[in-house]
Amino acid sequence: MSNPTTPFGWQMPTNTDLVTDLPADFEVFGQAVATSMADLLGGTTGQVLSKNSNTDMDFVWTDANPGDITGITATSPLTGGGTSGAVTVGIQSASTSQSGAVQLSDSTSTTSSVLAATSTAVKSAYDLAAAAIPKSTVTTSGDIIYATGLGAVTRLGVGSTGQILTVSGGIPSWASPAASSSGLTQIHASTFSAVSSKSVTGCFTSTYRNYKVIFTITTGTASASTKLRFSTGGTDNTSSLYSTAFPGSRTNGTFAPITSAAQNTADIGRIENNSTQVQVMEYDIMNPQLAVRTGFSGTAMIMDSTGYAGLGGGGAFDANTQFDGITFYPTAGTMTGSLAIYGYSN
Repeated sequence: MSNPTTPFGWQMPTNTDLVTDLPADFEVFGQAVATSMADLLGGTTGQVLSKNSNTDMDFVWTDANPGDITGITATSPLTGGGTSGAVTVGIQSASTSQSGAVQLSDSTSTTSSVLAATSTAVKSAYDLAAAAIPKSTVTTSGDIIYATGLGAVTRLGVGSTGQILTVSGGIPSWASPAASSSGLTQIHASTFSAVSSKSVTGCFTSTYRNYKVIFTITTGTASASTKLRFSTGGTDNTSSLYSTAFPGSRTNGTFAPITSAAQNTADIGRIENNSTQVQVMEYDIMNPQLAVRTGFSGTAMIMDSTGYAGLGGGGAFDANTQFDGITFYPTAGTMTGSLAIYGYSN
């Protein structure tokens, strides 16, 4: 019997061989298998065997493929997904209430709430802010901002009451108004209610030499004389150096001769008033700011339901004293009314 050749190149043993040479024949068989199927040997835990080429018995060990995707779950901002068929995935548009994709914009003036600013837009906004005037430039209510040159500004602090804005050499500043070339300039105006005295400090200055004072009492609480004194720095001068003379008066059409004259008194006063009368005094004050005698002249009027009384006269402070203020007061009770002071142009 012939020994057919196996696919591996070895021959089946004969009956005799099986009896006498079996161990050797199996050793030859194992070596042939190991040689022709070498690619099947080796590999590591978890690897799988895969064809390396179209050649018979040409395999290779490789890591296992996890397999096909069985489903996609999409969560915001993704959209779509699924577990079968053609699966698509997208992204939602962003808004103020949800995350998502946004469109970029170079605009620095858009009011859109769904566009996102680019670096170009941010730089433009920065340039605008850098060119703006800082709020810290001004510190006080009434401050003014003015230019000191190209692209440079500064602050002019608020002026004082009564001052006006002037410009010299291109620089603005606050200054007291210049004296009018003619007529009167109002210096002070105020009202008062139920007071025992009315004082004005700093109304007489070197700007004017002479002044007009209009003092009105609309209501008094007691029968009393209304008097006045000059003052310096808010302190009334009560020296017995005031002299007055009222040469005559007219009451309801009847003229009367000299009614009052006083020398070296502590104040100037003559007019009597009570709670039902309206009293108006108009006086010219001469030279209160000069170191000469301060004089005054004028008229006074009392009016009530029974008629009126008018009085004219004047007086002086008999010392070379400078004054900057004036005080009116009743000798009893309180008074309510108004006061206005004007400067005569020099």
